[in-house]
Amino acid sequence: MRSSSLARLGWVCGLLLSFTACRPLLQVSLVEDARLPAPRFTVMDPEHDDRPRYSNIQVVSRAGDVYWALRAEPFGDEASVASLTYGEAPAGFIVVDGPRALQPGGRYALFVVGTNRGSLHFDVDAEGRVREVAP
Repeated sequence: MRSSSLARLGWVCGLLLSFTACRPLLQVSLVEDARLPAPRFTVMDPEHDDRPRYSNIQVVSRAGDVYWALRAEPFGDEASVASLTYGEAPAGFIVVDGPRALQPGGRYALFVVGTNRGSLHFDVDAEGRVREVAP
C-alpha cells in the first residue's frame, strides 16, 4: 500500500513539473537596425496578445557583469511593455543598476523575467550595430 501511494505521488509531481516546464517562453527580439547607444527590443508573450508579462529586466555581459537592471515598482507584471529601449526605464519600472554604456565588440544578454521568462543574446560590432547571436 505504501509503495503505491509513493508511486502515485511521484507520478503527480512529475505531471505538475511537466506542465510548468511546457510554459511558453517570452520571445525577445531586436528591432530592425538596432544600434548603439540605445538598441530597441520587442517582447512577445504567446499567452497574452495585449502585452507580455514580466517584472524584471536585466542586461549582462558575457563575463556576468550587470549593465542594466530594472524591476517593476510596485512588484508585479502590470507595467510590462512589448517594446523597450536600452537605457530608458519603462513607466512602472525602477532602475536597480546602470545603465552602463554598451561597448563595440561586446557580447551581452537581455533577460526579461516574470511569470514566464525570455532572453536574447547579442553582439555589438565595431560600428555599433547590434545583432542577435546564439547563446
